[in-house]
Amino acid sequence: MSLKRQAIWSVVVFLIVSVVVVGVRPIVQPDEPRYGIIAAEMVESGEWFALRMAGFHYYEKPPMGYWMIAASIQVFGENTFAIRLPSAIAAGLSALAAWLIAVRITGRRAMGPLAFIVQATTIGPMIMGSVANLDSMFSAWISLCMVSFYAACTSIGRTRIGWLALAGAASGFAFLTKGLLGFAIPAVTALAFLAWERRWWDMLRLPWIPLASAAVIVAPIAILLHRSEPRFWEYFIVVEHFRRFANPDSNQHGEPWWFLIVLLPVGGVMWTLTWSRAIRGLFLAKGASMRSGMRFAIAWIIAPLVLLSISAGKMPSYIAPLFVPIAVLVTIGLVSAHERLIMEPLIVRRIGRWILRVLALGAIAAIFTGTDWMGAPVIWTTSPTLHWIVIAFVFLLWAEIDRWSWRAADATTWLMRSATAPVALLAAIPFLFPDGYVLQTQIPWHALEENQQVLRESSQLYTTAQLGHCVTWVTGRRDTRIFGYASEFDNELDLPQDDARLVKRDELIARIRSSTAGGIAVVASANDAATLIASPGIPAPSTSYVRGDIAILSWR
Repeated sequence: MSLKRQAIWSVVVFLIVSVVVVGVRPIVQPDEPRYGIIAAEMVESGEWFALRMAGFHYYEKPPMGYWMIAASIQVFGENTFAIRLPSAIAAGLSALAAWLIAVRITGRRAMGPLAFIVQATTIGPMIMGSVANLDSMFSAWISLCMVSFYAACTSIGRTRIGWLALAGAASGFAFLTKGLLGFAIPAVTALAFLAWERRWWDMLRLPWIPLASAAVIVAPIAILLHRSEPRFWEYFIVVEHFRRFANPDSNQHGEPWWFLIVLLPVGGVMWTLTWSRAIRGLFLAKGASMRSGMRFAIAWIIAPLVLLSISAGKMPSYIAPLFVPIAVLVTIGLVSAHERLIMEPLIVRRIGRWILRVLALGAIAAIFTGTDWMGAPVIWTTSPTLHWIVIAFVFLLWAEIDRWSWRAADATTWLMRSATAPVALLAAIPFLFPDGYVLQTQIPWHALEENQQVLRESSQLYTTAQLGHCVTWVTGRRDTRIFGYASEFDNELDLPQDDARLVKRDELIARIRSSTAGGIAVVASANDAATLIASPGIPAPSTSYVRGDIAILSWR
């Protein structure tokens, strides 16, 4: 396969698995509706420095990521595709970073499309690129920063200055997306790499241009944000960084030091099983430039991993920027191993293909027998037979493409075909979304959509913190009131306009008793709704809708 065809095909694969299907799967709460309503409020108000979530001040992150989602909403409207598209594009930029650095390390242009497709078909970054969040965008900025820094380390003169300036700018955008990690991850990586290379003088002179460039990007936006939200930086730095680093809150569970290390191979699927062979290939790679590049990729993995593991609070998404150097090392290692005839034993290849075929047969069996006899929950509420047929087809296709890949005449063609093998399964994942499971986990889209009119017309709308994002996304209302435990709707800023919309349960009961004008609507769990109805003096609701564990009540 020619280089041009490899490049085109790798981009086509990315579009298939990460862009074309990005709007298919239903929104998953709370993250996706949260970021969607913050961006939508920016579009509605035209106030791009006003950080509001359902009308509440929300200071968890700087505005860059929200701006990207808001820009997408302006173009495509307030829908699932629009709020996820920036994450998908960012996933493509991370894959592009893998392309660029693989070529820079090896000096072989053919390595670019291979690293791109390996990154694009790695399950961790692919999933993060399919969700409306900030992690995929943050990872893209970090990746572009690291690529630019490595290019600066391998350049001289004005070219080096340009690369350093680009590295600083990307780091600044990373900071404006998610905070101080935008500086910390590049810093620890650069210091670890330069120390490993014994470039002591560069440790002193290289940081200044990136710092100046980052300051040029960050300072104007930071000042404008402070003018719009005077308490933002105080809250963001103290609470969202230092306090969470030492004492994680309920949104950032405290995890053991090894938590993120274990997640790397999990997020590295579909390539984890090739790591051992890739490592053997890396040991055989020759050349000073190659060894230096591999050191940089390893430093990019190890140094941030140590930093992140020290934190008391850990989230799986923290390791998103680490998959780019892993993809680069896997690509280089597998090509090197294949060129030196370090092959997987024939029996291992056959076992892998037979496992895929057995899985396909299991899906075919489920068509005729169902899954009730196993005591399994309902997976799909509509067309379960069609879903099982799709599963059987994609596993069989994977096995056959894998068998075809080993007939390739050269290493690059083999790796391109191997990366293509699971593409049908990856593209089918959004269509295989288990809507039956979603209903059982109480994500209330059907209930809310069926009662939109009641919720929009009520003069007062109350819900719990758990459901607040969903209610706001579906109804489009920014005046929703939260009763009971406030969770992230209580931003600790003690702002009167926000605190007035946080209502205790007893206060809500009193308001329902005395409500006469415009009506009250309540969205809550079935248990909370039963408690409200059973309270003394509460009249019978004019609307009482229960679906699963979601209840919608209204009094008019």
